[in-house]
Amino acid sequence: MAKIGVVVKSPSLYYYVFKPFRGVELDVGSFVATEIDGVRVISRVVAIRHRNAVVDPRLIAHFDEESTVKEIKETLGIEEALYYTEAKAVVLGARSGRKILKPQKPVKPLSYVYSTTPEELEQFFAPGEEGTYIPIGKIKGTSIPAYIDAERLVTHHCAILASTGAGKSYLAGVIVERLSALDIPIVVIDPHGEYSSMAVPATEEGKHVSEKVRIFVVGKTDVTHLDQAFKKRYGIPRTYTRIGLNPRSIPLRTLEKILDLLYGLTDAQRRILEEGWQSATSYGERQPLTSVEELIKEVLEGGKHAAPPGFAGEMSLRGLEGRLRALFYTSPVFITRYGETYQGEPIKLIDPEMYLTTPSIHIFDISGLDILDQQLFLAVLLDQLYRVSTLRKNLTTLLIIEEAHNYAPAAGTSVAKSYIAKIAREGRKFGLGLCLITQRPTKLDPDVVSQAMTQIFKRMINPHDLRYVATVAEHLDDPRPLRTLDEAEAVVTGISVPVPLMIVVDQRWTQHGGVTPSIRRQV
Repeated sequence: MAKIGVVVKSPSLYYYVFKPFRGVELDVGSFVATEIDGVRVISRVVAIRHRNAVVDPRLIAHFDEESTVKEIKETLGIEEALYYTEAKAVVLGARSGRKILKPQKPVKPLSYVYSTTPEELEQFFAPGEEGTYIPIGKIKGTSIPAYIDAERLVTHHCAILASTGAGKSYLAGVIVERLSALDIPIVVIDPHGEYSSMAVPATEEGKHVSEKVRIFVVGKTDVTHLDQAFKKRYGIPRTYTRIGLNPRSIPLRTLEKILDLLYGLTDAQRRILEEGWQSATSYGERQPLTSVEELIKEVLEGGKHAAPPGFAGEMSLRGLEGRLRALFYTSPVFITRYGETYQGEPIKLIDPEMYLTTPSIHIFDISGLDILDQQLFLAVLLDQLYRVSTLRKNLTTLLIIEEAHNYAPAAGTSVAKSYIAKIAREGRKFGLGLCLITQRPTKLDPDVVSQAMTQIFKRMINPHDLRYVATVAEHLDDPRPLRTLDEAEAVVTGISVPVPLMIVVDQRWTQHGGVTPSIRRQV
């Protein structure tokens, strides 16, 4: 291999600085090699800096006459020596069989730096023998597929973090498409109604993906505008099933939080609710669907013994009754009676067991709901998915949550947060994987995102978010290059890849629904 430079500084095990030889051209992202104890180690160039020794004050002090400058430039002939290039290279590792090993010693100064060949890099980045791998792009600057370990990506959770418009949902779509070939259930929480486009193939491979897409519109919300836009853009109608929640399926603590947040709960009302809700929902895991009036009657009957005596108790009962009725009738996510319809469409109950046992792409369009109803729906759905998974009847499933900072915020309240946290902590044991997608990493609960063992970064500009990335991404040596990534590029770190990868994301197989509208001059 050709020698292209020499190491001049080696501050740590993880990176070194070298001076390229004259005439050598390098780009950020290029791969180079060096040797440690005779073992060839691959590195990636992450920064190139142009230095100029003329700024040394001791030299500047002599620039007081033209003749002196001329002598330095022409007679001594050191002008080129004053201007030189340094490159910083991050150590990736050395290939040993099907594994990549990290060196335990730093590169020695004055070690030679070598060029690499396409064959060497292809062997270095080849997937391991064990595991199930999917390609989601190409290693930047090469034609080598970027493989990730699908099993580790799913079961050990992942996060996609980027600024708005950086291509998060496009990348998520690529991952969903590639995972769908493994015949696992995928559940997508879609707060913008953009994932419905996956029902429309864009390539031959996309036909197999689109056949697996199942779209669910949540609640009694008018989605006519989305349906019209979908048909105008793709030339076919959007097909979906409208679904809702059985009021009896709400966990007690979630119901308490919602009622207290919306209307306030007295201590007496809380005691009545706790007693009455347990009595009304003591039917096992599968709750029957009855009318709201019948449910409220059961709650009040079951909890009235916990009410204070006399007029105070009667007021507490009537107050709780009004709060329950207001919640169940005004929130569009609930089915209030058997056979309920909306705009002529039947509303079906959610079926968590089906979502976890059918290898389809289940897309839940919650775009028509306000944020509180979105949180409420997600809390109930995740609670039921978790309960089903503990029975060990499910296939390994990936749950994708867009705009995750709205449902598991670092500060503030969300009734869905505890359920997201539970799956993040315990879901792996039951085959539930979590993928959190957000444009504001600093707004996402740090305990939740810390469980994401694979982190994928796209363009990020906000300095607060970059500082946050530096604290949570132990595999990312310097987050500043994230500022310059384009929409097609991403950095993948964590346990699903052997080394941090800078990739160019593959093309989608299905249509991408998150395209930013362009400004067009009216004619």
